[in-house]
Amino acid sequence: MLMGSLPWQGLPGRSKNEKYAAIKKKKIETPLEELCRGQPSEFKEFMEYTRSLKFEQEPNYKTCVGFFENCMKRHNFDASILDYTWKQNRLAKDKDQLKKDLMALINKKPKKDEKPNDQQAQ
Repeated sequence: MLMGSLPWQGLPGRSKNEKYAAIKKKKIETPLEELCRGQPSEFKEFMEYTRSLKFEQEPNYKTCVGFFENCMKRHNFDASILDYTWKQNRLAKDKDQLKKDLMALINKKPKKDEKPNDQQAQ
């Protein structure tokens, strides 16, 4: 998912049940080494931990958060700054809106009684 797609995305099936069966099979067959390749080791550790849980077992959330806190410390990320990758899309939208707003301001014609900024300074 961090690389943009998952190995089971886009699998064919003649019906929903067949498609879901193919997805389930691919998820089971995909080794964690492949799934987490190129990612910090904590991602694989998290997946191993969650896969080891029984269906009805409640996860130890402190342990889960700890995997990623350790990862952040190792990579010198400040855990107190809540600026995560999933916010990047929002940041891109905010940047685009700011650009549009600035362009509208730049292209705005002054009112009759307003003087351009360089004349106001004189």
